[in-house]
Amino acid sequence: MQFQPVKGTEDFYPEKKAVQMAMFQKLRDAATSFGFQEVESPAMETLSLLTAKSGEEMKTQLFTLDKRGSEELALRFDLTVPFTRMFVAKQKALPKPVKWFGISRMWRYEAPQKGRFREFYQLSAELFGSDKPEADAEIINLAILCVKKFGLDEYDFVVKINNRKLQEGWLLQSGVPQKKLEEVTRVIDKRLKVTDEEFIKLLLDAGLNQEQADAIKTMVAIQGAPKDIIPQLKKMGLSKEAEMGLAELERVIALIDPKYLVLDMSLARGLAYYTGTVFEIADRQGKFRSIAGGGRYDNLVELFGGEPTPVTGFAIGDKTLWLLLEEKGKLPQPKTGPDYYVIAVTETVMPDVRKIVNKLRSKSSADYDLLGRKLSKQLEYANTIGAKNVIVIGEKEVKEGKAKVKDMSTGKETVVALSELP
Repeated sequence: MQFQPVKGTEDFYPEKKAVQMAMFQKLRDAATSFGFQEVESPAMETLSLLTAKSGEEMKTQLFTLDKRGSEELALRFDLTVPFTRMFVAKQKALPKPVKWFGISRMWRYEAPQKGRFREFYQLSAELFGSDKPEADAEIINLAILCVKKFGLDEYDFVVKINNRKLQEGWLLQSGVPQKKLEEVTRVIDKRLKVTDEEFIKLLLDAGLNQEQADAIKTMVAIQGAPKDIIPQLKKMGLSKEAEMGLAELERVIALIDPKYLVLDMSLARGLAYYTGTVFEIADRQGKFRSIAGGGRYDNLVELFGGEPTPVTGFAIGDKTLWLLLEEKGKLPQPKTGPDYYVIAVTETVMPDVRKIVNKLRSKSSADYDLLGRKLSKQLEYANTIGAKNVIVIGEKEVKEGKAKVKDMSTGKETVVALSELP
């Protein structure tokens, strides 16, 4: 019987792992260029922490661990929650604002589909301590840079942006009861996954009447360039809360390159902890799931026992980003082979080969034959593993103290003194 990876997970063989690590490095470079510092949290957290404010739907998606004694644990589904826990633990000692990021593995128990796995990786960036629009813009501009790092531009992706106060103010003035807001928001978050008829039915099933459902259908259809949509919204007689949300949104939008932005009133971001501006990055053609998403969540620190603190952040996942880069021909193509492969012509020169390899390994990467193969087979293997350079060592090379270094990509050979090898 041959064992397979668990459904919704995947194996990373060397070539694929190299691509993943190259992707992570670009994301890491983007985050550090904005002054974010890398942190890490445990893969597991207490069930009480993960369910404190994640919404009812998320509770069904947790990978819970067998209960041992009084401990109830689950695998993390994002980094926002554990990073907030970490912030609370040292809140008073940390200079503000705190700018943290991490690149780690996450788990969600749900049906695997294209671009969505049960086990996946994310870069998560969180900015604690600022309620200024500059902080929201900082996060969104970092998210944009993360995608641009791969050579994508405004023709490839779009930033959909909205504000929860604006949206919830609209819902309330449309007659949605306060107690129904979270449920209705979850329905709106599914808008692109269902037909118009299914959308209306979900709203009616949530307890709304036809007039309220029709008003929400009208709202979620509003989207376009902010310069076009904002004047329209101002003419619609918004409630005080909705006006406050729109004002917040305007201040953030002013700090972001408009060529990337679409104001999308259907954007809800399903997680229950968002309180202000929210956004998602999607491919322009709408072929894939969201590449990245986030927003402001100003109540989470206090919920976890800390002093009230404004926070904004985002996450970008590896699965959808990979699909988009693959389609656009922008997936990194790193070479996985060693910098040098040293070939022994005869067994008698193996001690010399090992010395050369050890010397090369002090400055770069190097490998040699471990199976006692003939010269032709060693050359074949060096080519198969993608060695960048090959050095052939025979008795002549040892005696003269010189050898040819062959660049495997160009075929160029250079004679180098063995004592001068890198």
